[in-house]
Amino acid sequence: MNKQKIMEKMSKLGTKKNLTRGGKILAILLVGVILGFVIGSKFVAAKIAKAMAAMNREVYVTVQAPKIENVTLNKKYIAKVEAINAVDIKPQVSGYIEEILFEDGSEVQEGQSLYNIEKRRYAANVASAKANLMQIENDYKRQQALYKDKMLPKAELEVAEANVAKAKAALDLAEVDLDHADIEAPISGRIGKTLVSKGNFVASGGANLARIVQMQPVRISMSVTDKERLNAVREMAKGTESTMHLQAQIADGTIIDIEPNKVYADNEVSTQTATIPLYIEYQNAENLLIPGNFINILISETSSKEEITVPQVAVAQDGNGKYVMVINEDVAEQRYVELGDAFKDRFVVKNGLTVQDKIAITGVQKLSNGQKVKATEALE
Repeated sequence: MNKQKIMEKMSKLGTKKNLTRGGKILAILLVGVILGFVIGSKFVAAKIAKAMAAMNREVYVTVQAPKIENVTLNKKYIAKVEAINAVDIKPQVSGYIEEILFEDGSEVQEGQSLYNIEKRRYAANVASAKANLMQIENDYKRQQALYKDKMLPKAELEVAEANVAKAKAALDLAEVDLDHADIEAPISGRIGKTLVSKGNFVASGGANLARIVQMQPVRISMSVTDKERLNAVREMAKGTESTMHLQAQIADGTIIDIEPNKVYADNEVSTQTATIPLYIEYQNAENLLIPGNFINILISETSSKEEITVPQVAVAQDGNGKYVMVINEDVAEQRYVELGDAFKDRFVVKNGLTVQDKIAITGVQKLSNGQKVKATEALE
């Protein structure tokens, strides 16, 4: 019994010690939380105080009023010249090349003969097919007479009719082959060098013999924004009243006027570039443009109009759009604006500013809304 009582007392004493130890740990944790809160609060307060001090500290900026200018827009685009039509010449019959009827690099016309492939053999095939058809038709006529005299079964007459049809089809095929033995240009354009010389054997549907590329007219392709596409299509719809002037700068730096036959856009906007291909068909009467050329397209307006403009350095951008910092009584105001096209080193402002406003043209990115500034007028 004494031993049991002693064990109970020791157990109670251990429990009391554990509770005391747990209380100490809890107290330490609580003190840590309070200290963290106090230190964190001081850190946040310091950050706020620093931000307020920055807001109250005067920043020296240069300001300028927006200008009204006569704006004539000029834009440059990188463009590529494309062939509207281009054809690879392939043989459609097999045989030996007997004649090459063009000069490498020459202009050819639609329907012009280019190659002859054993025309005599294919002409002989046509003559043979005609003779065969004539014989079969004569046989059929005799069988018709026998059938009328009831001396020939109907089944044999039907076979004779089928033989006539087969002979006609064979003649048609022979005539098609004869036509294909004389290879003609399917389009007008410039033909490159021949890829097969005279005397070589070519197979039907085999390797290319030459390539013809249409030179007049050509298509000029360039990528524009959807806004620019709409402006271009509307201007071209005006016809002779359009104020848009197109020019091309070619490889040697020469600038030529472009009088388009047609201007049109592709049927969808690229999801990767947010642009849409715009196509200009140009007659290319002097053959200065060759498909595959990269050129600069210069678009300008023949008339000017008054617009409000600001220096490009005065414009900044954030997630909400483009803005300028308007300075009013030495306080900066962030003001979002609607911009038009670029003009020289300035932007056209469609909405958001007047010529009475003063805008910062230096340190725009460092300014915040409501910040005090010390403004100095820019020299003109």
